[in-house]
This record gives sequence, C-alpha cells and structure tokens, in this order.
Amino acid sequence: MISELRTPDSGEADDCAKLIYISGPKLYSYIFIEGEPKIYDLIKLLYDTPGSMIAKEKIVIEEANGRIRGLILAYPASDMKKMAIPMLRSIKGLLLINGFLNLIKMLYRLKLNRHFLGTEDNEFFISNLAIFGEYRGKGIATNLLDKAEEIAIGKGLNKLSLYVETDNLHAKRFYEKRGFKEVKKAVLPESYNKYNLYGFYKMLKEISER
Repeated sequence: MISELRTPDSGEADDCAKLIYISGPKLYSYIFIEGEPKIYDLIKLLYDTPGSMIAKEKIVIEEANGRIRGLILAYPASDMKKMAIPMLRSIKGLLLINGFLNLIKMLYRLKLNRHFLGTEDNEFFISNLAIFGEYRGKGIATNLLDKAEEIAIGKGLNKLSLYVETDNLHAKRFYEKRGFKEVKKAVLPESYNKYNLYGFYKMLKEISER
C-alpha cells in the first residue's frame, strides 16, 4: 500500500473536518457551541478561510488508496498573532450557520485562550493530530509528526510544541515516546469542569536537521 503526505484541497473538507473534531471533541464543542454533525459545517468554514486557525494550507493529510486516514495541522507559533483578521472575515458565515446568540457565546468562549500556556517564535506549533479509528496503530501519527518536524526545520524553527488535555494521559504518553517533554501545566478554573475541560499540558520537543 502506497501512502502519500500532502496538503488537502477544498473537496476534502468533509474528512478533514471530522478529523479536526476527533482531535479535540470536548474543546471544539465548547468553543463552537455545537456538536456533531453541525459542528462540521463550522469547521469547514474556517478550513476554507485562508489564514484562519484551521485553514487547509496549514494541514498535511496522510492518504492511501484514495482514502484520507489522518491529518496534522501545524504552523509557526508566530503566525498566531495574524489569525484575528481571517477570523473576522468568517463572522458572516459563522452567523449564518450558528445564529446570532451562539455566535456571541462562541466569541465569549474564546476567552479560554487566555488559559493556554503561551508559545515562543522559534516553535512550530502542532494544533491538531488525528487518525481515523480503523487506521490507528499503523504508524501514521508518527509519520505525520516526522513531516511536521521536516517542515519546521525547513522554516528554520528548532522546536515542536503542542497542548494535551490533562485527562488525556494516553496522548501524553504517545508524545513522550516520540521525544516530547512536559514543560508547563495549566489547571482551568472549576467553571470549565462542567464541559469536561480540566487543563492542559504544554509539551515541547527540541529538533535539529538530520
């Protein structure tokens, strides 16, 4: 079986939206208010908005036999400062899909960002990594991480960083086995616990050209 790592196109939004949601269902349901299947439309809107936090140009998919099996979404941490304007361009679409009240709630819930642990400009930040269930255990996630490392080095960055929810110890162990180390921990206020959000680890991996 020949697999390929590449950037997706607009016609592959459905699979990419599902994978992005799989990577953090509690977090995405909290921010976007909605769950499946409506949340996919909200994710796809941002997927097709250049420069947004989940724009397709930031994604690498793994495909085999015409089937997308996994993805990684990553970008230079310095790009986070540039994402506000693309988000504003999406407001009209978010309003049409989610309604006025939910849009206001969503904007309010983005305050969650202040509890994240911060990044530095020399980091290549991995926002999402997900594999469809039937393809897990085949080394796809490791291949996607290797690709992210290759891209980071090509951009002159020497660190990979990511966040892991504190109750997702399986994911934390996975990243530790691949050279990431916990560098910070944030515990969320109790008001978030009713949404099953408790906190985040920031994990970091030093990288260098091979």
